[in-house]
Formats: sequence, C-alpha cells, structure tokens
Amino acid sequence: MSKLNDTKLYEATKRLEKRLKDREDEYVTYKQFHILVGTFNVNNRQPPSDTLLEEWLYRVTNNDDRKQQTLPDIIAVGFQEIDTSGGAYIYDDRKREDEWERIVRKTIKACYKPKDDSHKFQLLNRIRLMGILLFVYVRTPHMAKCTSISRSSVPTGFMGLAGNKGGVGISFNFYQTQICFINCHFASGDGQTQKRNEDYQTIESRMTFTDAPTYSLKDYIWYTPTTAGSSAPNPQTSSVPTRYWKINDHDITFWFGDMNYRISQPNEQVRKAISEVSTIPLHEKDQLRCEMKLSRVFTNYFEPPIDFMPTYKFDTNTDHYDTSEKMRTPSWTDRILYHAKRSKIRQNNDKELELIQTIHYSCAKTIRFSDHRPVSGLYQVAIKSECDEKRLNRIREELIRELDREENDSIPTIEVRPRPPAIVFDNIRYLDKVTYSLLIKNIGECPCTCGIYPSAMFEPTRPIKSKRIFEDPFFNCLTFTPNSPYTIEIGRQQSIDISFQMKSQNSWVLGKQLNEILILHVENGADTFITADITVDMGPFGLSFEQFPPTFYDSEKKQYVYAINDKTTSERIFEMKNDPPALYISLIDCLKDRNDINLLNIFNTEVQDSIDLIPIRNQIYEHNYNFQDCQTIPLFMILLHLLQSLPEPLISRDIQDRILLTNNSSNFRTYYLPSGSSMQSHIPNETNSVQQHDMAKAVGATIELLKPKERNLFFRFLLLLQKCWPTSEQLKRSENSKNILNVCIDILTLSILHEHADRNQRHTFLLACLNEEKKKHSK
Repeated sequence: MSKLNDTKLYEATKRLEKRLKDREDEYVTYKQFHILVGTFNVNNRQPPSDTLLEEWLYRVTNNDDRKQQTLPDIIAVGFQEIDTSGGAYIYDDRKREDEWERIVRKTIKACYKPKDDSHKFQLLNRIRLMGILLFVYVRTPHMAKCTSISRSSVPTGFMGLAGNKGGVGISFNFYQTQICFINCHFASGDGQTQKRNEDYQTIESRMTFTDAPTYSLKDYIWYTPTTAGSSAPNPQTSSVPTRYWKINDHDITFWFGDMNYRISQPNEQVRKAISEVSTIPLHEKDQLRCEMKLSRVFTNYFEPPIDFMPTYKFDTNTDHYDTSEKMRTPSWTDRILYHAKRSKIRQNNDKELELIQTIHYSCAKTIRFSDHRPVSGLYQVAIKSECDEKRLNRIREELIRELDREENDSIPTIEVRPRPPAIVFDNIRYLDKVTYSLLIKNIGECPCTCGIYPSAMFEPTRPIKSKRIFEDPFFNCLTFTPNSPYTIEIGRQQSIDISFQMKSQNSWVLGKQLNEILILHVENGADTFITADITVDMGPFGLSFEQFPPTFYDSEKKQYVYAINDKTTSERIFEMKNDPPALYISLIDCLKDRNDINLLNIFNTEVQDSIDLIPIRNQIYEHNYNFQDCQTIPLFMILLHLLQSLPEPLISRDIQDRILLTNNSSNFRTYYLPSGSSMQSHIPNETNSVQQHDMAKAVGATIELLKPKERNLFFRFLLLLQKCWPTSEQLKRSENSKNILNVCIDILTLSILHEHADRNQRHTFLLACLNEEKKKHSK
C-alpha cells in the first residue's frame, strides 16, 4: 500500500472514531461515579504527628446539605513542596514520599471507615517530581476495571530542566473512560503571569503517556520507581512499539495544583475586600480567570465559581494573611480545573446531562500548618461502564456508508493568513523570544481538525500521534499559543502565536542559520507548508572552549586581559593555552571577590522567577567583560547558562561514562550522604572511611581525565562554590532553606554535567568534589 493510501486510511479511521464518539450515547451505558480531588502546597512542612487531613478529604463528601455521606470511587491527591528535611529527596529517597502516603492513607481510612472491601481504597499509582507529588487511589471493587495505567512528568524549572517547578500526571482507563490527573506547580511572583502561562503550555504540549514502559531520557532522569529497588527502563534498548497520547486525548482530565496565579489588584484593596467578605469583584482581577478568557491557557477547561477566601499566603498556624516584610497579596493560587471531551451526554433519549458535575469546591480552613490552605473538590462523573457491541457495529457500518458519501463532497478547506505563511526572524540572540502570528479560517463545508508538526517527523506511514514530536531540536524551541491540534467549525477561525526561543541544550545543535519547514496538517485535507528562516546570533553561548579567542595574561599587571588590540604586541602579555576563555575567568573572578553571594537567596523560587539576564547578556555580546557594576545574582546565573550551553559538559560525557556509569565504580554510584548532619554543615562530611576512600578515588580520577582548560575552570568553579556554600547557621536561619539548597544542587549539577548522568549520581558527585576541596584547604 502506498504512503498516500496509508495516510488516507489513517485519517478515515480517525474520522470514523470521532463520529462514533459523537454517537456514544446510542451504544454506551453510563454510570455515575464520584471523584474526589485535592491539592495542597505544604510549604516543606509535615503536619503535627497526631493530625489527619480530615477537613480536606472528608468535609466535601459529608456536607450538611446532604443526608448521607458520599463515598468517592476515585481519590486524587496532589502535593507541592513536600517536606525535604535532611536532604531526603536529593537522592530520590522515598522516605518523605512514603510519610505523606501514610498520612493520606490514614486520613482516607479514618474518613471512610471500611465496613468491608467495598469501602476500602487501594493506591493505584503515584509519581513525584522533586517536591511535586501525586497519589491516585481507587476503591477496591473498581481496581480490576483500571487498565492502561501510565504516568509522566515534565520539569519547567531552570532552563526547563530543573524539577522544582513542573507537572506530574497519571493516566488510566476506568472501565471504558480514559481519565487523566495532572498535579502542577507553576512559577511564582506577582508579575510572572506570562511565565505561568509558559509553564502550562510546556506541560500541556510535552506531557506524554505511553501504553508500554518506554521513556525518553528526561523521563528516565526524573523517574520515580513504584517499588523499592525498581528502576526506569533504558530508552535506548527498548524495541517494543509504543503508542503515545497527550493530555487532551483523554475523555476526562482533572488539572490541579499550586498554579500561583495572583490577583491583579493593590494589596490594600484585596485585604479590604476579604475583611468585608466581598470577594466577588476580586474574581474579575484573578489572573487565571483573565488568561482563560483570553484563551491563553486551559482552553475548554472549567472551574466552578469560587466561594472561599484566597488560599495564599498565611502566617503559619494562624488565620492571618502574610504579615511578613514582603506582605504578599492574598490570592487564589491553589486551583482545580477539569476538561471533558464531551461536556454533555444523553442517556436513553433523556434530557442532556453534564458529563462532570461539581458537587462541592472548597478549601480547608482549619489546616493551618502551611502558608497555603488545601483545596478540594467533589465531582459526579458519568463513566462509560458498558458497551452494546451489536449496536456499536450497526452504527459503525452506517457511519462508514455515510463517510463514503461525504468523502468527495466535504473535503476540509482552510485559508491561512499571512499567505504564504513564512516565519522570518533575523539576528535572534540567546534568551530572546520572538513571536509570529498566524490566522487559520475554515472556508470549507465541514469542520476541520488541523495541527502544526515538524516536517522531519511527518511520515505518512507513522501516524502523528504515535510520535514524540517534541524531541526534534528545532521544534523543541517553539511554543504554540494555544497548543495544537485545533478543531475549527465551519466559518470560524483560529489565531495562533508561534514563538521561538533558543534552548540552552539546543544552542550548539542547530547552527546560526535555521531553514526549516513546518507542516500545517489538515486531516483529510490539503496541507500547508510554513517556512521558517531564522538567523541566530548565539554570541558565546553554545561555543566550545576551542571556538573562543585565545586567553591572554598581563604579567606586569598580574591580571587577565579581556580586550586585545590585534595591532598591539607586548612582551608582558602571554597567551595562556591551558586557561579557559577570558569570559569565564572574568565572571568567576568578579564573583569570587564579592561577599554578597548567597546561594539560598539566588535559588529562592521567587528570585529565580524574576531575574532579568538581558542586560548582562547584551554586555557580553558587546565583548565588555567588566562586570563590576553588575548585580550578583544575574552574574552568577549567566555563568550557569554559559556552562549549560556548552556542546560538551564541563565534565565530558566520556568521563562521566568512565567514572560514574561503569560497573567499576559501583561503590561510588550507590553512596548516599548521611541524611542528617551532612546537609547542615558547611560542606557535607562523609563518615565511613571506605566510602571516603572510594569517593576520593572517583573525584581524583575525574580530575586526572579532564583536559587542562576544563580542569582549570572546574577548580575555579569549585572554589567559588566552596566560598559561597551556605553555612549551618544560614540553613537554620533561612525559611525553606533545605528545599532551596536541593534546588541549588540540582541546577549546579545540571550546569556542569548536563543530563547525561542520572540525578543521584550528579548530586553525589558535586558534593563529593566540594568535600575533597574542603579537605585540601583544611590541611
């Protein structure tokens, strides 16, 4: 069969499936089930030992307006910023994760006292991405009806790699309905609405579920084993053919978490409205509601009216909104939204019913140990429980005949503006984000479904939805608002913003001149080609050390020369062939002379979300390496961007393979730092002499294998980190210090090792190197 015929067959099958879904009411029997969803940012705190979270997970099902308690069939519980005391999750230690699971399990047992198996709940699956944790429980009688269970995670933190922000998801078939639960934590800060939108778009476009245990490299790195001792499969060795599906492919999706959207109103006015219990006007200034109205995020998602007070930020263990120096504006940061492919159903020719009906949506006011209030919702959901196969087959045959008649009469036709669509961006610098707007109008006689895909991934013999299109380097630098695919009714139009921003991990792959073709693919219609001609000026980002100009040193002034006049020669100026590029030296020398480098402040979430690196980037592009007047935090972060954009990590992939990934270094690979005092000391100390010897050998071997320039820069970087590493007093003094330190280590290790080694190995390696440097300087 030709590729063209394969494509037509695939698209005809998809049209038939859509028509069948539209007529599900005629052959499917629905049954009403109850789903309880909860979200809670616990602010890195554990509840008091004798506390259960009953108001959060019970009151919504035991409302006084109802005569009897509603017993949920599914309970989905999402946490953000789970407690990280003692560095527990630096090494994917499941201790804290297990503690939260135990608390939730005890709460469920206390709330829904198990008279028999029908009242018992079992954990279906769980997944964690750093501090973002999701549990899904199902009542025992329904467990056998849960199939095709899958999970996924997408980090959206530093450079899109760090997992301090992002989302986790669990997907499964419940009877014959495909359900998805997404727990997320978006960027913080009052002025970061666009960044929160981008977090949503990244998760929505990149989160992918599979019907087989095949994972991308990023999935592998952030994988959380279901059982102790299990590990992620190797994506390189799997030969099992795998289908992929996206969030919006599910029949029902619940998306919840700390979305961090704020109220765009002066703090005083917000607090006054709260004190007067008059919050309805505030809803109009709620950033999430505003962005949804503009179709920038959560298209076709729904949230019931909010009749509870803002859930953030409280003084812990009180009912008082933030009285600290920052006086944060109270906001509804914690939300639960849902989406249904078919919003209404009709059973037995009765009147239409909402597929999902909200029974209760509230926050738990009496749970005060965090600076957030937990939010929960109870929903009545129509689940496809049975299918009449005979009726289904009859309808299928009828639809096939109908589609045959329509095939020549109703070919989808679109009009695209500008025409022809051509993306042209000139001299785009690193960190720049540029946008091209496109308008698609349906001028045909039938609805059309279309999407934008990279040409390299479009193979007619392989359906688009079976491919992980975001692994294409160029496509990975694009974002679409709203995300594709798009269904456009007759006479309607869809506007799309296509944005390009070079990612650090792709900066050396794509080159300076990008000539690409995107395909606007119309199901059963004619495709449109979108040309993309982009000129990229990466400056020093993405360059290897060999591509930089030589490094010079002035022996008389005893300092490096950051600008050389080619026409000028001097006996006192020497080329330093074993030293790294002058840009790196200048950045580190400037930083090491400062006394205000505070890693706990630099990697504070709100600080990270508000850093402006453009001024320093522009200065670097002008070859001005005098950074004395630059602020410390942007200076430090631009250094990490440079390291992350290197084509080869500072510790090369080959060295990582030889030192971290070989069987000969098993002792090093399995070494864990003590979970208590080590994280609270200036630089962690190991206590076992055998482990100490193995660690010293591994670090020593790494340093021996480094090339001179890389070794020189690595030592400079370690000395800088050693100088500014938080002391035990700082760790005790700073709020959320242990969580911030974990994020700090995560970002630092990604900068020097990239994503080659797994997370445990990266963290252990950096701490071991710091410890070795500490021992050298203490002698």
